[in-house]
Parts: sequence; structure tokens; C-alpha cells
Amino acid sequence: MNAFLALLRWELRRLLRTGTARAALAFLFCAGLAALAATDRELARQAREIAALPDQYEAQVARIAKQFPAGEHAGYVAYYSFLPTWQPAAPLAAFSLGLRDVVPGALWIRLLGLEGQLHESGLGNPAVQALGTFDLAFVVCALAPLVLLVLSHDVLSRDREQGVLPLVVAQAGGLGPLFAARLAVRAAAVAAVCTALFAVGLAWPGILPGPAEFGWLADMLLHLAVWTAAAAAIAALCRSVAASLAAAGTAWVAAAVVLPAALNLAVVAAYPVPEGLELTVRQRQEIHAGWDRPKEETFARFFRTYPEWRDTAPVAGRFAWKWYYAMHQAGDDSVADASARYRANLRARAAATARLAWLAPPVATQLLLSRRAGTDLEAHLAYLDRVRAFHGTMKAHFHPPVFAETVLPVASWRDFPRFVPAAPPAAAGTFAERLPLLIPLGLGLAVAVRALRRPFRPLL
Repeated sequence: MNAFLALLRWELRRLLRTGTARAALAFLFCAGLAALAATDRELARQAREIAALPDQYEAQVARIAKQFPAGEHAGYVAYYSFLPTWQPAAPLAAFSLGLRDVVPGALWIRLLGLEGQLHESGLGNPAVQALGTFDLAFVVCALAPLVLLVLSHDVLSRDREQGVLPLVVAQAGGLGPLFAARLAVRAAAVAAVCTALFAVGLAWPGILPGPAEFGWLADMLLHLAVWTAAAAAIAALCRSVAASLAAAGTAWVAAAVVLPAALNLAVVAAYPVPEGLELTVRQRQEIHAGWDRPKEETFARFFRTYPEWRDTAPVAGRFAWKWYYAMHQAGDDSVADASARYRANLRARAAATARLAWLAPPVATQLLLSRRAGTDLEAHLAYLDRVRAFHGTMKAHFHPPVFAETVLPVASWRDFPRFVPAAPPAAAGTFAERLPLLIPLGLGLAVAVRALRRPFRPLL
């Protein structure tokens, strides 16, 4: 054991004296710092936007009250009242931004048809994949493996080419200890840099580490272990530096670039999801067509959704607010099935991506880390569900005075519904979600051990 520790110390000194190793590790650390800074700027912008919502809402109420100091018809007040909703970021979003940079973290809602408000506000694009977002998760999943392969691919092949491998093996006490020490030192160096970045990410915004944070760290190290196993297999199988370098480059490009792109194209083709704008256009067409329909037809469709208002008095004139909101409800009802299919297809696409992630460990890790951080597709759709529920609360509040055609005094405007946000939970992940990482880890180690057990033959 002491001999192996001495071998580890020797290999560590040898690695740190290498200019290529120092440059690669410095590049990884600087890239990680840049990713943390970029993520912090984005989350700070979103936090400022959310923090400004109460003041903006109060300013809006003051403007309406100044315009109608004696109060106004409930339908008119509801038309001009925008109520804020928002999705606060979980602490782990500092490491894995996920979808939070492509969907808004706040949304203003009013009593009109909901589908158009969701999708015209940019919430109709959650199909955009989180893979490729420049955050710490991207650095860990894409750049750290590249550095690890650069440092580890030639742990045996270089000495083979130079003809000194038998002498080095004899001094190290065997091929196995030499191989394990060299690989362990390089993997530990990369893991140490990533762990240091994780620590910086905790200290930067002042996050107190807990089970969720340490779980994220464990999944990150599991991903690095998979690439260590891949590096071990490449180093054990290849007998020349050129061959090992080519194999390492091919493995990284295939796993980190080609396979994720191919999987994304396959999932998009298998589960086509129309743009949210299509739902908005269909809803708006239905609403605009309502102006030319008999009011009785519009109310008949509205009463199918809200039968409690069947006894409302008919509209005598050309316009009434209750008819206007019934028309918007008819627009939502006309695309309700399409909206449900839209969300179902997004979930099916995410599930298919998780299944196909067995073929690309970086994809599996990205999905796992964003799920832990509460920045994945499911967290975003959960926010949309809360917005839908809040829109229902708004209708329950405004429908009675709108259908009674009463005037809302200014004092009652303070009683409008308030959205109650919920931070996305930090999912722990399951054993099944880690199998796409555990299986290649075991296979890589098995291939490396089998290759090392072959009789040693010097390179000719």
C-alpha cells in the first residue's frame, strides 16, 4: 500500500510538471468560472424581474384608480388588470440553468383567454433542449471529459512507443499498479477542478450545502467516473499514441456532440410538437369569429364549461362584458384538446429523450442534473399548471361581479387574487435514471481489465 501511495505521489508530481496538463486544467477551471458567472448574471436578472413585480403591480393599480376614482364596471377593471405570476429559481439552478434561459420566469395574466397569453409570452417554446446551455453542468458534461481524455489517453501508449514500458512497469511493481496510479491521478485532478468549481458556485451566491447540493455533486462525480472508465478502456486497448488520441477524440465527439444531436433529431421527428404560436392563432381566430356569431351560440358554448351561469340575463345591446369574456372562454375551449396534446407530446418527447439517453451518457447526466436543479421541462410545465390554476382563481373572483354587471369600487381592488409561487422541488433522481451511467461505467472498467490481462508485448 505504501508503495502504491508513493507511486501516486510520483505520478501527481509528474503530471503537474507537464505544461499540457497545467494548461488543460487551467482551461477547465477558467471555463467553469465563466459558466458560473454567466449563470449568476442570468439568475440575477430574473431575480430582479421577480422582485420588481409587487411595485409594478401597485403602480398599475394606482394608475387604474386614478383613471376611475369612483370605481368602474367589473368587466372593465378586469380587462385592464394584469396579475403577476412567477417561478422562483431553486438554489441548484446556479449549477444547471436548464430551460430557465429560454422561458420567462415571470408572466402577467389577465382574465382574457389564457392560451394566447401563455404562448404569445414566449412560454410556447419549452421544447428547446437544455443541452448546450453554458452553465456548470455543460462544463462538467462536455468540457471536463475532453480534458480527462487528453490527459489520460496515452498513459501506456507513450511509454510503449518509446520502448521504456517494461522498465517502468518493473519499477512500478506491475502493469496494474502503474496503470491504476496514472489513471487515478488524472481523474482525481479533473474531479478536483470540478469540485472546486462546485465549491465556488456554492460560495458565490452564499448557498448553504445540503443533501440536494451534495447529491448534485455525487451525480457530477459519477459522470466523471464514466469517462474515467472510457479513458481506461482506450488507454488499455490502444498501443500507439496516435491510435489512442484518435480513439479518444472519436469517443468524445461521438458521445458529446454527434449522439446528442442525433438523439434530438430522432425525438423531434418521432414526437412532432407544433409551435405554441399555432395554438395562439387558432384561439385568436375563434375569438374574432365570435364577434360575428349570435350571442346565444357563444353563451351556449360558455355554459357547457360554466353551467352555473345558465340563468344569467340575456344581452340586450350590442356589447356586454360577460359576453366578451364568454367569447374568450370559447376561444380557450376550442383549443383545449390541442393544448392538452401539446403538453402530452412535450412530456412524451422528454420521456423518449430519457430512454435514448442510454446511448449518450452526457445526455443522461444533463437530464439528471437539470432534474435535480428543478430547471427541467417537467418543472416548467408544473409552473404552467400553476398559472392555469391561478387563471381559474381569477375567473372565480371576477365572474360573479362581471355577470352581475356591478361596479367595483377602488377599495375592492386590493382584494384581487394573488399568485402563490412554489419553488421547483429538487428531485433526488432514481436508480433507473442513473443506470445509463452505471452500465457504461462497468463496461469500460471491464474492457480495461480484460485488455490489461493480455500478455504484454512490446511495440515493434
